[in-house]
Amino acid sequence: MFKRWVMGKYNSLYIKIFLSFLATCVLFFIALFVFWNSYFTDLFYKDKIELLEKRNTEIIRLLDSVQDGTISTRELKYTVRILARSINGQVWLVDDKGNIANGSSDSEGRAIPKQMDTLFIDGLHGRSGHSMISLETPDGKRNLFAYYAPYQLNEQPMVIILHFPAGDISEVISAVRLNLWLPLLFSLIAVGIILFVVSRKLAGPLQQMNRAALELAHGDFKTRVPVNSQDELGQLARSFNFMVEQLEEWEETRQEFLANVSHELRSPLTSLRGFIVAMNDHIIPQEKYPHYLHICDQEVQRLQRLVTDLLDLAQIQNGVDVFRLRPVDIIELVEDSLELLKPAIVEKNISLHLILPDENTDGCFVQLDPDRFAQIIRNLMYNSLKFTPEGGTLTVALEEHEKEVHLYIRDTGTGMTESELSRIWDRFYKADEARTSDSDDAISGTGLGLTIVKHLVTGMKGKVSVRSRIGEGTEFHIVFPRNLEMFTKSSQ
Repeated sequence: MFKRWVMGKYNSLYIKIFLSFLATCVLFFIALFVFWNSYFTDLFYKDKIELLEKRNTEIIRLLDSVQDGTISTRELKYTVRILARSINGQVWLVDDKGNIANGSSDSEGRAIPKQMDTLFIDGLHGRSGHSMISLETPDGKRNLFAYYAPYQLNEQPMVIILHFPAGDISEVISAVRLNLWLPLLFSLIAVGIILFVVSRKLAGPLQQMNRAALELAHGDFKTRVPVNSQDELGQLARSFNFMVEQLEEWEETRQEFLANVSHELRSPLTSLRGFIVAMNDHIIPQEKYPHYLHICDQEVQRLQRLVTDLLDLAQIQNGVDVFRLRPVDIIELVEDSLELLKPAIVEKNISLHLILPDENTDGCFVQLDPDRFAQIIRNLMYNSLKFTPEGGTLTVALEEHEKEVHLYIRDTGTGMTESELSRIWDRFYKADEARTSDSDDAISGTGLGLTIVKHLVTGMKGKVSVRSRIGEGTEFHIVFPRNLEMFTKSSQ
């Protein structure tokens, strides 16, 4: 259980952010400490090394004078002791056997400590340098800072060793290290607290979005993420909330769509079942069977149209191999489409006015799917026929512009109110049946024709709008971009 809890916490984003930044800060502070420690250590030893080098130069001058016979060995010893006091340490002149031949102490003839053997051998090889030496004494452990340099006395190699107790320097360096550690430690703690707060603040909205997403997955579309900042996290929270709002709208639309489909399917099915049961029970006289069978046939056709329109709309919305666009002459398409609709127009005794561009034009080419464009014309014309009384007028006008083609379909029907205009593109929406010119048309409508028109026009990069007034009629306005390449070729 504890292991699972630890792994769960470790997998948390804010813990990962916190640990990553904290590890970076720890490494940075360690590097900073190493740098300043090395800097101050070298700074403190630098003065001592320079002092020892000066004293070594003076000792070499004394030894040169001894070789010249200018001073005696006794004077050498006396001067060396004075020099040793100036460094608060000892000066040893060590022969090639490792014994102290002369110096500031009373250790002549004794061998140097074994801890200095490495320095001594290095000096015999003609090298000079310095090092920290740790000696075990009866009084305890002592740290010495030693400087060594080679010399030739009467053609015999020897090593000059100057050393002094390093306790004072060690104490100073320890104090410096403590003064480095404490601020860095407190800084690290402060940075750790800041990083923890910042990481929680960064990961908090993400955790809220995770919980909201889980609630959303369980069907709660009321969940929202609070927006507490204007940065990228705030923008992400706003985008998440906008996505939830869209999903909520889509869910409401889906529920409404399912309710409408159920209603549209239930009505004809209920009628069909009622007529069939009535005929089976001989409630309907046999001589009236043809009449009611005709009604059943109309209901079946209505179901077929509804299913066809639903499948068509689903394909259009999903973009499944719907449009086969190519440059076509829209004038010819309009004429051909209206030619197929003339019987229905004549049957209803409605006048058709067709207004086309100048006959001398070389063609008005638009990137369209001819079959889908014909479907647009058919749906709009049938919609106008439904609401236009006998003796009315339908006007189809086509206008050419420099970069666009405008198509108008006007009727002299009953018109629509503002509330109806705002909903005519909705699925399954039907205008007031009381204003239709034929009740049979109202019954046969599926409420999907204009919705399909809207999706077809936008799918072919066009725009569609409508305006209407009660008692004056309705006008649909469609705009398609022209195919400028074909226009250029035809102009040439």
